[in-house]
Amino acid sequence: MSKGTIIYVGQFEMPDKNAAAHRVVNNGKIFRSLEYRVVFLGTVRGKVFDGVKKSAFQDDVFEEAYPLSLKQWLKHVFSISGIKSVVEKYDDVKLIIMYNTPYAKYKSVKRFARRKHIKVAYDCTEWNSFASGSLFKRLYKQIDEFEIRNLLGKKNDNLIIISNCMKNKYKGCNLLKLPPLVDTEEPIWNQNRLEHNDTFEFCFAGTTNNKERLDIVISAFSNIDNPKIRLRIIGLTKDDYIKEYKINACDIDGRIIFMDKISHKEAVKYTLSCDCYIFIREPSKRNMAGFPTKFAEAYTCGVPIISTNVSDIKQYYYDKTIILDSVSDKLVTSAMLNAVKAIKIGCSNSINKTFDYRNYKREAELWISKA
Repeated sequence: MSKGTIIYVGQFEMPDKNAAAHRVVNNGKIFRSLEYRVVFLGTVRGKVFDGVKKSAFQDDVFEEAYPLSLKQWLKHVFSISGIKSVVEKYDDVKLIIMYNTPYAKYKSVKRFARRKHIKVAYDCTEWNSFASGSLFKRLYKQIDEFEIRNLLGKKNDNLIIISNCMKNKYKGCNLLKLPPLVDTEEPIWNQNRLEHNDTFEFCFAGTTNNKERLDIVISAFSNIDNPKIRLRIIGLTKDDYIKEYKINACDIDGRIIFMDKISHKEAVKYTLSCDCYIFIREPSKRNMAGFPTKFAEAYTCGVPIISTNVSDIKQYYYDKTIILDSVSDKLVTSAMLNAVKAIKIGCSNSINKTFDYRNYKREAELWISKA
């Protein structure tokens, strides 16, 4: 018998189209294992419609159209009509979890939920002041980030957070710390690895954004003169990279394989198959507060990892990781060369269950009892 309904709300694209979806789905599995019904209200791109509609692929998953115009974006920031609509479909809602939603919307939901005697929590995975688009949007995003970082924990709220940095900032609240989680029993983590004979393969999965230092990864790799070493980049094309970093195509090493965006299943398969995963981020405020999903996925795959020391990554150090305390071409090149010397090509790696959602059931049960 269900203990009641939890509604998870945010700009995640179900079932697995972005990292946000991966997070809420696996967090939802924890709450389902605690005998709650979990309902999702996410977004869908490429479709235009008003209000909320049920997804075509799963019950208890609802969608709103992704905001494109300024008017739609303002509605996303301030309107809670979609949330009200979903709440009305269930007569036993116990908790609404807001995933990285604007602070103004979170406050409105709290006022609405108080009248309904429903608890509210906030799942915070980033302090992000970056936004594209109009000047108004960019300025508002900076204000919103300030409010999330400084006001979110002022009234002993129920918070799900992702890092020790956030844990220290929001101390005094009812906190549940959840890194990016996986379900290691899903087939995606048990795919057959791709063979690449006697070629040592580094793998990077990501996009050109203000978090990743793909330029340093490529520059460092290009310092290695060995035809039997290659770098696979998942998530963007060669043309994307040339446009972003304004370089000539002839300056890009021919041993680099660029792949456009692919399915999550395919991305995990290439990660499982690589000899070493590389992940380089600067220790910025945003990167220290968050926790990289790609690191958790590579760690789960059991492959060797080269990473910079951001967020809580050092907490997960083991003998297959090389953690760099600073970012430079020289240090990354050295780490790559050391990895090539130490790692046997095509080595069989075991799945690591550290980030499996089942390991967090007890903490989640205690947290929800205090909500």
